[in-house]
Amino acid sequence: MKKLLDNKTAIVTGGGKELGFAIARGLAIDGAKVLVVSRSEESARQAVAKIEGVGGVAAPLVEDITTAGAADRIAAAAVERFGGIDILVNSAGVFVWKNLLDLTSDDWSQTIATNLSAGFFLTQAVAKVMIGQDRGGSIINITSIHGSEVDPNVIPHCASKFGLVGLTRATAEALRDHDIRVNAVAPGAIEPSSSERSGESPRQKVTQSDVANLVVYLASDLSRSVTGAVLNAYGSTRTVIKA
Repeated sequence: MKKLLDNKTAIVTGGGKELGFAIARGLAIDGAKVLVVSRSEESARQAVAKIEGVGGVAAPLVEDITTAGAADRIAAAAVERFGGIDILVNSAGVFVWKNLLDLTSDDWSQTIATNLSAGFFLTQAVAKVMIGQDRGGSIINITSIHGSEVDPNVIPHCASKFGLVGLTRATAEALRDHDIRVNAVAPGAIEPSSSERSGESPRQKVTQSDVANLVVYLASDLSRSVTGAVLNAYGSTRTVIKA
């Protein structure tokens, strides 16, 4: 039986655990060959073993996406392992919960480097490969409700995710003529350890599987006319906190 992502190859950053793993698993179940990128060798290998356990094809890559040259190394690894790149999911992220006056320069720098700068450099590196292949592609950024709604306790996170929404829309225009689509998924609060469980109602927290399903849609030809979009998956998370 033909699957949505047959003959496609994907890169998923932060793919070793939690949401990144759910996305990698979802892409693999729908037929993609997935390069699972993680800073932890153990997490990457465990993720690949689980994906292979459900019949998927995956390979681990240990890489810190915030280091110089990481984007080019990741793109090269995907080409070497699977012969090309059709899908990039910028899923890796960090979250610092602190009062404005308690934030350190490291809190700010690490959040922006992981959540925003790495996504830019990976988009650039992967786009070069995709353009050379001349068959289009799909780039998906995992942003957040904090890409449109502010919270004074997560200021670096808000700044990075607002920036990632802007990056999504701007790069979608830059790559439109190459048939490379760039979109984003913006989850609200996510139910932990829910990679295999879909939500039952918008009155509940969104699950990791729900987000993965949206990524599969954006990665597939079902969304071939969609670019520059941000799909909100807030579930029960409210955009306005009422007193």
